[in-house]
Amino acid sequence: MNTEVQVKANSDSKVKMVKGLVCLLIPCFVLLCPVPSGLNPLAWKILAVYLGAVFGIILRPVPEAVVLITAMGAVSVFFGQTKIALEAFGETTPWLVLTAFIIGQCFVETGLGSRIAYFLIDKLGHSTLRLGYISTVTDLILSPAIPSNTARTGGLVFPIFQSLSVTLGSKPDQNPRGIGAFLMTLMYQNSLITGTMFITAGAIMPMMIKLTNDIMHADISWMGWATAMIVPGGLCLLIVPYMVYRLYPPDIEHVDNKKIAKEGYEKIGPMSRREKILAGLFVMAIIGWATGSITKIDSTAVALALLAMCILTGVISWNKVLECKPAWSTFVWYAGIISLANGLNKTKFFVWLGKLFEQNLNFTGIDPILVLAALVIITVLPRYLFASTIAFVVTFIPVIFVLGAAAKLPPIPLLLLCAASAQIASLMTHYGNAVGTVLYGAGYVPQGTWWKIGHIVTLVGLTIYFVVGLTWWKILGLW
Repeated sequence: MNTEVQVKANSDSKVKMVKGLVCLLIPCFVLLCPVPSGLNPLAWKILAVYLGAVFGIILRPVPEAVVLITAMGAVSVFFGQTKIALEAFGETTPWLVLTAFIIGQCFVETGLGSRIAYFLIDKLGHSTLRLGYISTVTDLILSPAIPSNTARTGGLVFPIFQSLSVTLGSKPDQNPRGIGAFLMTLMYQNSLITGTMFITAGAIMPMMIKLTNDIMHADISWMGWATAMIVPGGLCLLIVPYMVYRLYPPDIEHVDNKKIAKEGYEKIGPMSRREKILAGLFVMAIIGWATGSITKIDSTAVALALLAMCILTGVISWNKVLECKPAWSTFVWYAGIISLANGLNKTKFFVWLGKLFEQNLNFTGIDPILVLAALVIITVLPRYLFASTIAFVVTFIPVIFVLGAAAKLPPIPLLLLCAASAQIASLMTHYGNAVGTVLYGAGYVPQGTWWKIGHIVTLVGLTIYFVVGLTWWKILGLW
């Protein structure tokens, strides 16, 4: 057995070494090529490192944070551009993501997330379909505070509803179709749809807004985003649970929700002081995010204030904050990749690329809606190749935005549609988003069924965002 383990470890080590070599050779190859005419030589150098970092995020020879620390070190040492390498650490976007991650941890630490789910089960969950909608509402309530699908759905919602399935006699190897298969499938759909609805619901959203600002010179507030997405996203959340229920019906139709809720309440105990404080602070944060356009207090300031109050009031200790490794790791690589993107923007790379597209692509006479539809389709097709949403975003979205700018498309609708596609198209596979590996990995659903339902929901969901979303955004005056 030890020999087998050693052989596997050696094999994994060799694979990682090959992946790492690929990530190093790509920037070296780019740097050996002549700088294209009209492009700043520094932009070409930063692009080389950026491409190496993107492949590092995709292939993961080492953790993402290590990939970006290496990239930032290369830009600093070889090109003498330390300020460019570290620029985004002083921007609001990475700090918003960091604080949102830690606030999400507060929901886990205090048990407030579990209490919300059991409350909804207690009041509304007497049928399987209703339980499906409760999983949806739970994910939606938690989504403004937790920007990670894995932390939100995989860490909070999944354990509750997996336990519920087992309680009802539905296990992966025993009556999976009782209720477990339905809930595992639906939770994946829920997670990716709710991930589109708030800036703070997905780690990719602040990055996409930053790219929109850099490339298309447009911006949107937290409340503006929520208002824009509430109609198409809300419609998806109304339709999808029933759709999954019909496509993949559970054998169990009715449950004793009162008993399940009672057992859940007994497990987590009475509502603690920390839960009450967190609930009050979170409501205040929602108000702060919603009124930002009036108070002129940006989303990151509200999130930082919320985190500070959580620490000062004892909702979470500083040691627990330091122990939140996913938050700090994400902060490092997130700020790193944004720094490199900023470097490309400052050296006019996107301006150069836009001019190149304008010279070689002619959008004259083509309906902008058709161009918009084509760009959305382009964002969907490559998703089979990506096991990371963020890797897809840093690879494809800048090019899509440059194409949109060249075609003179309305920037905010393009941003919102790309954001919807980035999340929802992950549903087509079980590896398109990390939370998929958690839910599919529970063992309730065959891969063929998982992919089939994911493709159907992707088609329906993106059609809703394109048709209903564009109509609603027209009414809001976003284009």
